[in-house]
Amino acid sequence: MSDEASPESKLNIATYFIMSSPTGECDDVVQDVQRLVDKSVLSEDQLGKILKDYNSEQMVWAADPEDNKAPPILVSAYGMVDNTSFLDPNSGRVLKFDHKKRKFTSVSDKRQVLSDNVAGYRAAIAKSVEGYLTGQYKSGKVVSATYGADNGTITVCISAKNVNLSNFWSGGWRSFFTVGVNKKGQTELKGNIKVNVHYFEDGNVQLHGAIDKSAQVNVQGEEETGKEIAKAIGRFETEWQSNLEEMYVNMHRTTFKAMRRFLPISRQPMTWSSAAHSLASEVTKS
Repeated sequence: MSDEASPESKLNIATYFIMSSPTGECDDVVQDVQRLVDKSVLSEDQLGKILKDYNSEQMVWAADPEDNKAPPILVSAYGMVDNTSFLDPNSGRVLKFDHKKRKFTSVSDKRQVLSDNVAGYRAAIAKSVEGYLTGQYKSGKVVSATYGADNGTITVCISAKNVNLSNFWSGGWRSFFTVGVNKKGQTELKGNIKVNVHYFEDGNVQLHGAIDKSAQVNVQGEEETGKEIAKAIGRFETEWQSNLEEMYVNMHRTTFKAMRRFLPISRQPMTWSSAAHSLASEVTKS
């Protein structure tokens, strides 16, 4: 009786490993998985589907194919037109994306045209969020996209990464926030933040965290609303970062301390006198 996994099980396992790839390490994981799983199971078509899900979930970004000096464009489920087409909300263009190479290849003839009211709020919120990111994130490490829908829903996506594989670490930060602007007055801003960190020098340590947040914001004029939403996002992210930092301090003071053995395996206190452990002097006497 064979204990070998079925092709379906092998594909599920391969999918799990690729989808769990730390920030900046997906290519390495894919190469390793391809060595272990036959192409009849992990075909190019199947790999493309997995990478589509991974790129959207991780909110990767890539250069504008028409202007390398323009800000990078985000890949996210909120801007997905189809499996290989994604919206650039700032210009309304729909761009083709190669999930394996992780690059935009061309611009399609499709465009998004929002109603003037929603477009105004979207632009104002996007501008305020960009100002917030400039003051809080390192240059070149973060990209945002602010999407609008005709029903008045605005979705802000923020994707940051810092990768230094030569020094054995990488990290990613993803957050998205939704709010409705079709009616003025108090409304709810909902958000979700995810963080992942990988450190692998002489080991393999990963941190994965996620949290949901919400707050009341006042929808008023476009510029005022944009500033208030950016401030709320800043409070969300700063508060959670502070909570994580506090957790690290407590972990050092309590968790790691509790893991330490207070007595040697003999259950006898350690004698710290160097004379009691001087093997060299004992050998000399003998």
